[in-house]
Amino acid sequence: MSATTGPRSSRRPQPRPDVPGRRPAGIRMGPSVGRAAISVVLAALLLSLSLSGCGSDQPAGAATAAPSATPKIENGVQIFDVVGTASLEFSPSTLIAKPGKITVNLTVEHGSPLHNFVIPTIPTARTNYASTDTPRSVTFTVDQPGQYPFVCTIHPNMRGTLTIS
Repeated sequence: MSATTGPRSSRRPQPRPDVPGRRPAGIRMGPSVGRAAISVVLAALLLSLSLSGCGSDQPAGAATAAPSATPKIENGVQIFDVVGTASLEFSPSTLIAKPGKITVNLTVEHGSPLHNFVIPTIPTARTNYASTDTPRSVTFTVDQPGQYPFVCTIHPNMRGTLTIS
């Protein structure tokens, strides 16, 4: 017997009901329940780790930026299909054409914000804002060979080049 604590007992102290987060007296978690809970947590962790390598950082259906493209020709018009991506890139980012009439069809991939297509040095080469549900097109003529940078004015770092050769 201790002078400050009274008689020693082999019994475990009972939880106090007024302390939040403690189990009421009489409810015990046996070793098999604890092991089962640990097994479930470990299984969930392993599953999430194994699935983490199954995808990419881009949304489903995301286009990867193609480096360059040549046009398809219809009725003497050079036509480019350009995609504004969720990663704020044009795909393709380089368009290679001959002098003449050019059409750019701008679409926006699912999950991407609004985009537009503007060649600042060619006043007629600009689209309105395109969205997933609203593609845009623009037709213009370029007679002089050279490099013509294009941009999305909403995302100024989203750039590409039209090369006329």
